[in-house]
Amino acid sequence: MFEFASAMAALVLTLALLTYLVADNPLYRAAAHLFVGLAAGYAVVLAWHTVILPHLRRLVTLGNGGDLVTLAVTALVSLAGLIGGVLLLLKTLHVDARLGTLVVAAMLGVGAAASVGGAITGTLLPQTAAAWVSLLPFDQPGQFVELVVEGLFMIVGTLATLGFFWYGGRAGPLGSPVQRAPLARPVAAVGQIFIAVTFGVMYAGALAASVAVFAERLSAILVIFQL
Repeated sequence: MFEFASAMAALVLTLALLTYLVADNPLYRAAAHLFVGLAAGYAVVLAWHTVILPHLRRLVTLGNGGDLVTLAVTALVSLAGLIGGVLLLLKTLHVDARLGTLVVAAMLGVGAAASVGGAITGTLLPQTAAAWVSLLPFDQPGQFVELVVEGLFMIVGTLATLGFFWYGGRAGPLGSPVQRAPLARPVAAVGQIFIAVTFGVMYAGALAASVAVFAERLSAILVIFQL
């Protein structure tokens, strides 16, 4: 019975989310709000069981063990986190929004630094390294032509995409629209084609994933009914 109810709920929610492909509607918004609420509740429970509760147990263990220095440092860090959490709570309750501004600023600063560092080390540098391809792969003579074409495709696509975002145009006389440099126009046109194909592939992947999720839910219902 539980499996049937969970499968039906998953099917109904999946159909509700897929209705957004037709138009924005109350059914989709209700399903989206339900997912957001469940995600928030799950995050709270996960934070309690994986962060707060183990930290409290560690404080009790340090207190019983007699390591006063480590206990003092851990207690100060815990106290700072507790004060920051209370200030953020006061900000959400509109008691005094200014009290939590410093905490929010610190969170945003740390988050921005972590995001920039992660983007550089996890995305920018690997993408740059992947764009450096050899046009003379002598180590694989059997696939020479294929690798050369692939390398040219990668280089042209990368440079053309970067050229599309080059804003070096100047406004013409009498307020005419901004025009790119004559040499940059064909490069930008090729880059626009690569960007359009990329977005098309991403949209097709998202749509295929949605259809796959729907098929999996429908298959679960059919298995339960033994059809």
